[in-house]
Amino acid sequence: MSWNSITTANIRLQPAEIALLNNISGSTAICAEILQTVVGEFVEAIQQGGNQFTEDGTIPDVCRPHVINRTRWLWLTEFPQMKVAQTPERAKLNDEAVKFRDQLAAGNTKIAPPAVPVPTGVSLVTISRTGEKKLRRFTWREEEGT
Repeated sequence: MSWNSITTANIRLQPAEIALLNNISGSTAICAEILQTVVGEFVEAIQQGGNQFTEDGTIPDVCRPHVINRTRWLWLTEFPQMKVAQTPERAKLNDEAVKFRDQLAAGNTKIAPPAVPVPTGVSLVTISRTGEKKLRRFTWREEEGT
């Protein structure tokens, strides 16, 4: 799996929707801001889930459709003029994206690491302990310090 960036050009809309958005001042800048926020949401969820992540604006391809669907929904709901484009199907796609993001954050979905992950200072390799656990038993006097 590879990690790639997403641009506002990847947020596909119908020609009529594009024409409506072109008549709204600043709509493209808002899309870019929403996209950056959504990418951040997914990268943070990947990190919270215990997966390796990167901060270069790329996301794993498995997250790509979810990032696009969530960005599209948030973009369309930003403007009252776009009410006609806020279909139940798109709302469902957004809900599925949120559900997938939450699964990532809970650690239920494993993600292949990026080519250059962010160094976390935490070793991802664990060595299991072998042998019997040695428990130390204390008497009442030792615990109370008398």
